[in-house]
Amino acid sequence: MESKRNWKAWWTFGLFGLAVLQLLPTFLGSSLPTVYTDFFDKRLSYGLDLKGGLELRYTVDYKKAISDNTRRLADSLKDRLGDAYAKGQKKDWATLGDTEKKTIEDRFVINRSAYNTLRVEFKVPADKALLTSDVIDTVDSRFKTASAGDNAVALVMPDKDVQALKKDIVSQTLQVIRKRVDAFGLVEPDVRQSGDADIDLQLPGLSERQQGMIRERIGQAAQLTFRMVKPEAKVFDDKSQALADYKTKHEAEAKTISLVPDAGGSYLKADKKSELIRFVKEIQVPDDVQIGYELVEDRQTGGKVATSYWRTHNVEAKAQLSGDNLTRANIGYAAQGRQEPVVHLEFDGRGASILSTVSEKNVGNQMAIMLDDDVASAPQIKERLGSRVQITLGKGSSAQVMMDEAKSLVTVLNNGAYKAPVIKVHDIAVGPSLGADAVRGGLLSMAIGVLLVVVFMVLYYRQGGVIADVALILNLVLQMACLVWFNASLTLPGMAGLTLTTAMAVDANILIFERIREELRAGRGMRNALDLGYGRAFWTIFDSHITAGMAGAVLMVYSTGPIYGFAVTLLIGICTSMFTSIVATRMIYDYLIAKGKLTALSV
Repeated sequence: MESKRNWKAWWTFGLFGLAVLQLLPTFLGSSLPTVYTDFFDKRLSYGLDLKGGLELRYTVDYKKAISDNTRRLADSLKDRLGDAYAKGQKKDWATLGDTEKKTIEDRFVINRSAYNTLRVEFKVPADKALLTSDVIDTVDSRFKTASAGDNAVALVMPDKDVQALKKDIVSQTLQVIRKRVDAFGLVEPDVRQSGDADIDLQLPGLSERQQGMIRERIGQAAQLTFRMVKPEAKVFDDKSQALADYKTKHEAEAKTISLVPDAGGSYLKADKKSELIRFVKEIQVPDDVQIGYELVEDRQTGGKVATSYWRTHNVEAKAQLSGDNLTRANIGYAAQGRQEPVVHLEFDGRGASILSTVSEKNVGNQMAIMLDDDVASAPQIKERLGSRVQITLGKGSSAQVMMDEAKSLVTVLNNGAYKAPVIKVHDIAVGPSLGADAVRGGLLSMAIGVLLVVVFMVLYYRQGGVIADVALILNLVLQMACLVWFNASLTLPGMAGLTLTTAMAVDANILIFERIREELRAGRGMRNALDLGYGRAFWTIFDSHITAGMAGAVLMVYSTGPIYGFAVTLLIGICTSMFTSIVATRMIYDYLIAKGKLTALSV
């Protein structure tokens, strides 16, 4: 029994010590040694309402995205129907001239009658037989046929597929916005989905210039582009001294960036994309060159990622082809075997013409497939390309790894194909002066509230009140340390949550003390009164904390902004107050009794 109590004491002492060590960088900052701050590198961060910054809300126009994709699929369907008609005439659609192709295509009139519906009208009734399930599946297997008249057929995407597609579009847009925000190198950005198709952003600590840049950047739709890699640009070949000077000047922001010599032109690599972006902004990049950023993963046998890093690519500033010309991307397999996944791309007529011309002139060169400034893939062009393109990834050491990469690339490509506009519905800039006032007021109210509780407990419960106050200090330290460990920001409502859970912790001790008083009045001994007091009060404390925790969990799941901050601190406080009011105070009593320093209970 004694060893168990010693174990609890050491565990509690260690946890409290670790919490104090974690909080020291927040309050002492630069006065601590570099070795210390490198190990405990996290600090308590403040929310938007305390630090100032920008709060934005966008809604994703998923219907527009699906509508645009349906329109692009109309071109692909007309091409498929023309191919089917040509086969019926014993002709090869690929070898027909433009005039003959147009004559055949004029037999079909395809219109978008709704955002998820195509209406196909056949001028010759017999051609209706060309619209088989195989033809529909090659365009988009999600569309189902419905009658639209004697010579017409409607292709409709069912509601369940629309809902699934909406979920994907919103999720993809959320990821794009997160990547754009991360590129600014901000501290504690909060980007999350809100409701069905809304995206909330809380970006603390921004200057007016940064706010304007973020508004402009996030308001743009994601751009899928195809650009030729330009190794002859050699942007970074003569930048070794510039990089050395930059690393000396910005040591904290350039920990892992390095220059890698390469036969095709030197490139930069770093653990974080933001490190590369910051340095590129410091140098002169030719007007005809754009810097692309690729995440490279080195894998072990079996496909496990061993190391990963970001690298730069020099690509042409002018995009040869955009995602507007991509009709669809899907996963297939190489012709020579079923174990090698490849990605198939299909373009509309204009895209196919551009791709054919560009690829013919650049056989042997690399073409970068980019979403914004990220390079998703940079395959080598091996031959003149047509409307359908196959990308062999060639990365990874197993079929499963290659399949995962193929799925990732298809997601990126279809993100461009299903490009969704984002519409701003909420924009509030919070000034830093308001944040400073809020911090002072919040800290003052917390200090007064905690002081009143401490004084009351000492005056009313005497010895027990002192022990409860010690546990109260431990509770506050643990709560703030948990905010750091969980990477959560302290908000003004969060301060209210800290004060509330402080009162809950004291209330739990009051319940315990009152139960101990009852046992003492009944003539119980000191040890027996402690055991019964803690034991009989436990379930009352547990029930009250659980019900409060359920309310906090609902608030955290279904709220954003200040209410979310309150819910986070409430849940953390409930856990720490249970620990400090029951475990820590009992541990103090056990220690005092074991050392003979407590001969009578004063509660």
